[in-house]
Amino acid sequence: MLSFLKIIRIQNLLIIAFTQYVVRWCIVYPIIKLNSTYYELQVSEINFFLLVLSTVMIAAAGYIINDYFDINIDKVNKPQRLVIGKGIKRRVAIGAHTVINFIAIVIALYVSYSIGSLRLALIHFICAGGLWFYSTTFKRQFFIGNFVIALFTALVPLIAVIYDLLPIYRKYIPIEEHLSFRSVWEYVIALSFFAFILTLLREIIKDIEDVDGDKEYGCQTLPIVLGIKTSKYIAIFIALTTMICLGFIQQQFLKIDDMNSFIYFSVALQLPLLFLIFRIFTAKEKKQFHFACNLSKFIMLMGICYLLLFAYPILHDILHAF
Repeated sequence: MLSFLKIIRIQNLLIIAFTQYVVRWCIVYPIIKLNSTYYELQVSEINFFLLVLSTVMIAAAGYIINDYFDINIDKVNKPQRLVIGKGIKRRVAIGAHTVINFIAIVIALYVSYSIGSLRLALIHFICAGGLWFYSTTFKRQFFIGNFVIALFTALVPLIAVIYDLLPIYRKYIPIEEHLSFRSVWEYVIALSFFAFILTLLREIIKDIEDVDGDKEYGCQTLPIVLGIKTSKYIAIFIALTTMICLGFIQQQFLKIDDMNSFIYFSVALQLPLLFLIFRIFTAKEKKQFHFACNLSKFIMLMGICYLLLFAYPILHDILHAF
C-alpha cells in the first residue's frame, strides 16, 4: 500500500482535490451569492465529489504511467525512489493505470450526463490521453512536455468552474446576462495562469535535476538542448515575470485598501519567489535543484490558500445575512 501511495504521489492528489474544492467554495459560491441569493450551485455535493475523484484518479493514472515508462531513466536519476519493479510489478502498474483511467472516465461521463452536457467528459478523456502521450513521447521532446503538464495543471481549477457554472447558465441566466459571473472567470483564469506558470517553472527545474538520466536515454529537454546555465536563466526569468505580475495585483490591493491581501502576497508569495530565484541561481547539485522544485510547489500551494483569505469576508457576510 505504501508503494502504491508513493507511485500515485498522494500529496499531489490531495492538493488537486483541495484546489477544486477551494475554487468551488471560495470563488464560485461566494460570487454566485453576491449576484443574487436566488442562484444556487447546481452540481450536488456527491456529484462534485465524484468530479474531484475523477480528476484525481486521472492524475494518479498519469503518475503511474509516467513512472512505468521512466523505469530506466529513474534508475539513473532517482534510484532510491524507484517503485515500479521493486515495490510494484510492471504488469500490476500498467493494469492499475488502465483500470483507474477507465473508472475515472466513467465517473466523468456520469457527472457530465447528470448536468446535461455529456461533451464535458471529453476534458477528462483528453487529459487521460494527453498524460499517456506525455509519458511516451512529449516529455522527451524539447519544451513540449513542460508545456503540456503546465496546461493540464491549469485545467484543474477551470474544471471545477465549468461544471458548476454551466448548469446555472442554462437554468437561470439568458445569454445577455452571462457577464454577471465575469468576475468568477477572471479570478479562476488568474489562478489557472498562476498554476500554469509555476508548474512550467517547476518542470524546467525538474529537467535540470534529472539531466543525467534524460541525457543517457536520448531525451531532448531544455537543459540538454540549451544547457543547464541557460535553463537556469529561463527559470529565473519566469520567476521574475511571476513576481512582476503579482506586483500589479498588489497595486490593485493598495487601491482598494486591502492590506491583508497585500501583506499575504508579500510574505507568502513574493518573498518565497525571491528566495527561489536565489536558490536556482546558486544551485549546482541535484539536491539543491530538488529543494527548488519543492519550494516552487510550496509557492503554488500558498497561492491556492490565498483563496481562503479572499473568500472569508464574503462568506462571513453571506452567513451573517442568513
